[in-house]
Amino acid sequence: MHKTIWVVSVLLMSCSIEATPEPSTATTQQAIGGHTTVIRVNGSSATVLLVDDDGTNGFLTVTEDQISGTSALDFSYATPDPTNPDIAILYQGAGQIPNSAYTQGGTSASLDFTTGGSFEATRCVVNLVTAEFECAPAEPLTFDLTWTQNGFGSVHEKCKRTETMGPVTTRINSEFTTVTATVDGAWGAHSSTDLNGELTDSQSRTYLREITTLF
Repeated sequence: MHKTIWVVSVLLMSCSIEATPEPSTATTQQAIGGHTTVIRVNGSSATVLLVDDDGTNGFLTVTEDQISGTSALDFSYATPDPTNPDIAILYQGAGQIPNSAYTQGGTSASLDFTTGGSFEATRCVVNLVTAEFECAPAEPLTFDLTWTQNGFGSVHEKCKRTETMGPVTTRINSEFTTVTATVDGAWGAHSSTDLNGELTDSQSRTYLREITTLF
C-alpha cells in the first residue's frame, strides 16, 4: 500500500463529553480508505509514553470496560531507521484483548500480551521528506509492562482531545481521574525503565477512544 500524507504530531484540547456508542470495541472501514476503531472505556486504564535512546516516540493505552466486561489495547510508536534519517518505522494497533492480559489494582497495573490472531498490528515505513508511507501487517509484538504509582501527581480531567502521529489519529472524549506512575518493561523490540505513565479511573463514567488510520 502506498499513499501520500503530511507527517505531523498535534495535540489539541478542549472540554467536551459526547454520546456513547455500542459495542465497547468496534472497527469500521472508511469510504475514502482506512479504518476507525472506537473503544468504550468504563473502569480503569493505564497509559505510557513510549520513548528510548534510539529516538523512538509514541504511546500505549490499555483499558477496560466494566459494562461489557472486556479489555482493549491501542498503541502507536515510531522509531528512526538507523540507516536512513529520512525514514521512520511506525507500529500501530488497536482492538480487544483478553481480560487476563491486563490487570490493575489501586496503585499498580500490568500488561502481558502478544499481538496476532484477531489483534493485528501494522508496520508502516514513513518517508519524513515526501510524507509517503507504505504499510503491511507487523510481525508479532510482545508487550510486558508494569505500572507503579509514584505519588508525584494526580489530575481530574474532562476533555476532548485529538492526537495525530503520521497516518494515525486518536480522538478522546473523556472524564476521569488520573495518577502518575512509573513504567518498566518491554514493548516490541524495545525495553525501557522509568517511563512516564498514568493510571486512570473513570469513576463509573464512560469515555471514548476513537482511532482512525489512513491504511
